[in-house]
Amino acid sequence: MERIDFARDGEIRSLTPLSPTSIAIRFSVQDSARGYDWIDVLFKVDSVTDAKLVSDNVLSSLDMSDGITVELTPSHNALTIGSYNGRAKEAPLYIIGASIGYEELPYSG
Repeated sequence: MERIDFARDGEIRSLTPLSPTSIAIRFSVQDSARGYDWIDVLFKVDSVTDAKLVSDNVLSSLDMSDGITVELTPSHNALTIGSYNGRAKEAPLYIIGASIGYEELPYSG
């Protein structure tokens, strides 16, 4: 998360339900390990137990100035838009599940 500065000022590229219990969200972010060049990062949340999602037209207008929060606890894992550590359900968009994985992808800009 530090390498991509918590996706601050990044862009949400897509939000894709993969199954009833799996959701993927793709961001374009700057990578400090590559001289702040842009890359995409795809997060996948599995065994989703709760989520607050938004429509595509709202998705593109969400404020990314505070980036994202990825919270890993023994009881759950959460990904939120904004700085909502410990308060995931207050975020404008959140996904809570049993596991969160990520994959670095080429920039889609």
